[in-house]
Amino acid sequence: MPELGWSAIVANDINNVFAPQRHLLLTLMSGVTTTVIIVSGIAIIFARKATQSVNKIVRTIASSSAQIAVTVEQQERTVIQQVSVVDRTASTMEELDAASRACASQAEAAAAGAGQALALAARGSRAVDNTLKEMATLKQNVAAIQKQILNLSAQTNGIGNISSLVSDLANQTNMLALNAAVEAVRAGDSGKGFAVVASEIRKLADLSKESASKINALVKDIQIAIGSTAMVTEEGTQTVEQGVKISLETAEAFAGVSEAIDRIVLNSQQILLTAKNQAIAVQDIVESVNSLNLAAQETAAGISQVKLGTEQLNEAAKNLRAAV
Repeated sequence: MPELGWSAIVANDINNVFAPQRHLLLTLMSGVTTTVIIVSGIAIIFARKATQSVNKIVRTIASSSAQIAVTVEQQERTVIQQVSVVDRTASTMEELDAASRACASQAEAAAAGAGQALALAARGSRAVDNTLKEMATLKQNVAAIQKQILNLSAQTNGIGNISSLVSDLANQTNMLALNAAVEAVRAGDSGKGFAVVASEIRKLADLSKESASKINALVKDIQIAIGSTAMVTEEGTQTVEQGVKISLETAEAFAGVSEAIDRIVLNSQQILLTAKNQAIAVQDIVESVNSLNLAAQETAAGISQVKLGTEQLNEAAKNLRAAV
């Protein structure tokens, strides 16, 4: 992973910073060891050779130990500064590690939220699909009702036509009965029976006409009601069609929302993966910096020991010079 390679490079760069100090520490320790051997030899020489040669050697040792002490002191200051830098770097990397973990946690929460939003969008899409199906069924039912109303209107018109025919027949029958009554009067006694029949026929014709008028009135009322119902049904049909249109637009909107949320979920997952990888990389760097910090502290401790040994060597050289 790129993040892990980066952490290895950083750790290697930091490690290279302390390489000269470690090399110098080994050199100084070797020099001190050599100087101690030389001092031991001087003790033997002191017993065997002249005082002038010993003084010369002692001065040389004192000068060398002084130079070593200066070098060690400089390196000690440098290492202390580097230890301080590494400490600050370690603290910064730990803060970065905490921030990376928090970022990963937030990315995980965002991915979970996007997943929930996607589930809600899918539920909304299913609800819209069900609404579309119900609207289609309602549209079919309204169309069937409208068709039945049209059939009822046609049948009512037929009843009105029949009622009109009955009314016309009643009028004609009434005229015939009136003519029959006139002829019965002209016939005298022989037409009395016929006059009675004609009178009854007139009464029946009047009743038929009256019934036909009532039927026509009822038919007109029914036609008005049918017209109102047909109008309401037409409005219902238009409302259903408008509802279907709105539902289709809503379905398209939900489809767009679902697609957008899909992209958000994918991006959130990618961000989560990247954040986790960065957190792992930062953790590796933190561990490397902590290891380097420990190594730097050990180096500082070693230089302190070398400094102490150099001071002791310098003191021994002074004592040796005083003894000579």
